[in-house]
This record gives sequence, C-alpha cells and structure tokens, in this order.
Amino acid sequence: MKIRRALIVLVALAALAMAASALAQSGHSAASTVVTTKKTAFGTILVTSSGKTLYLDAGDKPGHPACKGSCLSIWPPLKAKGTLKASGGAKPADLGTTKIAGGIKQVTYNKHPLYTFASAGKGTSGEGVNGFYVVSTTGHKITKRSTTTTTGTTTTSTGYGY
Repeated sequence: MKIRRALIVLVALAALAMAASALAQSGHSAASTVVTTKKTAFGTILVTSSGKTLYLDAGDKPGHPACKGSCLSIWPPLKAKGTLKASGGAKPADLGTTKIAGGIKQVTYNKHPLYTFASAGKGTSGEGVNGFYVVSTTGHKITKRSTTTTTGTTTTSTGYGY
C-alpha cells in the first residue's frame, strides 16, 4: 500500500514538473512589465524594472507609433509582458498598451509609447537624439536638465558638455 501511494505521488510530481516546463518553454509566464522611476540630472524619470531609461518619440501620435522598421533596432519598444505594474513615482492609471508590427503590445505611459535606447544602458545618453526624450512621471518629455539650487545660487545646465 505504501509503495502504491509513493508511486502515485511520484507520478503526480512528474506531471506537475512537465506542465511547468511546458509553460516556461511556451513563453507564458507570470512575469510582469514594471515601469518605475529614478532620479537623474533631468529630474525624476521613468525607467524599466532593471533601470533602463525609458523614452518617448516626439513624432508619435496616440495609437500610432512613428518608430518602425530599423528605427526599432535603435529604439527597442518596451514590450508588455503579463500584467503592467507601476512603482516608485510612476502612476498605474497612466500605463497602457498599443499594438505595433507583428501584433506586439508596446507599453504606453499617458498614451505615449515607451522605448529604450539600445546604446544607453541605464544612462540618459539618448536624450534629445532624433526626437526621443526621457519621460517625466506626468508622461511628458523632458527637454532640459533640472535646475539645481546651491547656497542661494541657481545653476541651470541645458547642454551636453560641448
């Protein structure tokens, strides 16, 4: 009797393991796309959960992203996976999606499609490049570095060091 119960338990565990493996291989997971925030020289901006800076394309129209084809290799879209989540200063109500080529769902924030910059990593070097800008927590583009106050003197930096 004990052997029979042990055999049933082993068969059940094997079936669960195979189902979990099949689910993982099919690309379905409980993973979520998270948009969060980070403080930078541009103020508080939107970033991915891994810290990559998020950008908007000034040429986009709601529901109609302008970046297509080879543009997407330089400016990869933030793809929606699972449930969209906001953390930090990002607002859950501002998250959404739009469909792009191939039926891919691209994450939007305040109706602006979100992109990363292939060359930037976690920095903001894509700021202002070809009409792409870092995104504020209100969902608007940021075009200037934030103003800093030091001992009563205001210093504004709007350049890129050249």
